Amino acid sequence: MGLKGYIAKKILFALVAFFVALTVVFFLYHVMPGNPADIFAQDPRVPPEVRDNLLERWGLNEPLWKQYGLYLKNILQGDFGYSFLHRKPVITLIAERLPWSLLLLGSAFLINGVVGISLGSFVAWKRGSKLDTTFVLTYNIYNALPLFFVGMMFIAFFGFFARTHGSPIWFPFVGAKTPLIEREGTLMVILDVLWHLVLPLSTLVIAGILGWSWFMRGNLINVKTEDYIQTAKAKGLSDTQVLYRHGMRNAILPVITDIGMSIGWLIGGSVLIETVFAYPGTGKLLFDAIMFKDYPLLQGSFIIIAGLTLLGLLIAELLYGFVDPRIRTA
Repeated sequence: MGLKGYIAKKILFALVAFFVALTVVFFLYHVMPGNPADIFAQDPRVPPEVRDNLLERWGLNEPLWKQYGLYLKNILQGDFGYSFLHRKPVITLIAERLPWSLLLLGSAFLINGVVGISLGSFVAWKRGSKLDTTFVLTYNIYNALPLFFVGMMFIAFFGFFARTHGSPIWFPFVGAKTPLIEREGTLMVILDVLWHLVLPLSTLVIAGILGWSWFMRGNLINVKTEDYIQTAKAKGLSDTQVLYRHGMRNAILPVITDIGMSIGWLIGGSVLIETVFAYPGTGKLLFDAIMFKDYPLLQGSFIIIAGLTLLGLLIAELLYGFVDPRIRTA
């Protein structure tokens, strides 16, 4: 199979998986207790005919297969429904919040990948040293701490206590920017957004770097015992050449797949982190939808999360094919 065939195959699999995800979200939405009309009709002053009109308007009185067809048609047209909580179209809410989440998750993803892979490779090459021992100890301790707990500790020490005790270095722990900061100019807006980003990003980055470093360390330790590594050393190549030219190139292959799968972890982690820091992204939007039973918003958020996760896996699969030509012939 050539490169074009490999790419077409992976894109087809991703589309099929996304269709399955859409179907699962639809049926999960319908097995939940109650329906949107019941939420509006909870007020005893609402007459029964109003509830019936709402059911007819939203097509909820139609057979399930017709509702499913209407659901797919609306999704393809970009209509994700109407949020009961925010009184806005779901697609509008997601469009407003998604850039903030992409800024947070994209920054975390980039830093985790570059620093995590590099750190894991270096630590593996120094296996048995004090650096390696310190890394293993740090990973095990940090891995035992819940992500939301780490975020709360950051708020306490680098946000609340630092600010109230007059420390010259402290960071905001609520929101994504200071209200009315736009009056100060574009540069101040950018700096203010980055200032607000420090604590939630640090929470995600530290966990991500340690996780990817741990995975890369294990892969490279296994690779170090291979014959071609010993041959490269016997040829007189320096440790740096052996590490980057021969070791990392083969050890990184499983990491690429893990990078794609970690997008789901990042999105899941962002729900916790955005809630802890009241960060106005899609994670906080999803949390609010769950708490207030805003089913259309919940459904739309799940669809976006599923799409982003599958897109990450697709990119990882395509990168795998470029890095290792043997995969394209499998």
